[in-house]
Amino acid sequence: MSSFVIFAVILAILVVCVAAISIIQKREHEKAALRQKIAQHRYRANQASNILSNFSQQPIGPEARQILLQYCLANMKAIEKLAPGDLNAKKSIEALKQNINNPKAAADNQKLSIPSDLNLLTQQVNQLSTLAKFILKLSKTNMVTPSLSAVAVNKIMALISESKICAYIQQGKESLSKHEYVPAQRNFIMAQQMLVKVQNKNERLKTLEVELHELIKSSPTEAMNTELSFGQPGDQQQQPQHETEENGSHDDLFGPRKKW
Repeated sequence: MSSFVIFAVILAILVVCVAAISIIQKREHEKAALRQKIAQHRYRANQASNILSNFSQQPIGPEARQILLQYCLANMKAIEKLAPGDLNAKKSIEALKQNINNPKAAADNQKLSIPSDLNLLTQQVNQLSTLAKFILKLSKTNMVTPSLSAVAVNKIMALISESKICAYIQQGKESLSKHEYVPAQRNFIMAQQMLVKVQNKNERLKTLEVELHELIKSSPTEAMNTELSFGQPGDQQQQPQHETEENGSHDDLFGPRKKW
């Protein structure tokens, strides 16, 4: 009888231990899941904050900055909800609320900076394109004001167009200096096509428009005729296929034209 009692006690202890271990494991899993959620929200907030920092010297506009700040704020609020005792989250929330009320930066009053190095200019176009895509992605969430996204993207697209126009002209001038007249003419025409589509031209674009007209007009006649006949059957044997696509759907600097 005593052996049975001892066995029962041992069994009860084992059951209690297993139950306790299960409870501890469950709590650890819950804590790990909570930490992961907090880390995700913190990563997203830091991502938007880094983007803001990277474009602090570019006139992307207060709308884009406000969207990024709203995204930061939404993620920090999520952290505060998951971890009410997180003092850093509380401080960040207060700072973000103040910045959202006045999102405009000093750079928004300045003109776009155009690097003289063509590689840096191409990199700038790619960075602006990535920013536009990111804002479009955020506009589909409930974390930002949707009406701001269209305005923000339009402003960024204007900066992309301005950067691309400058890049085409820089590339054209470089080709012209090497007496490569056909590639030069191609880039000048690409820039001209983009300039025509810009409705509200700033002073830089107005100046470039005049300069571009003179560059195209002063190009050798044979180069101009060759370029203007691109897309004709007779020229397709002379030029690679990717250079003969109609309406400038492809270019050497930026590849296929993206539809937004």
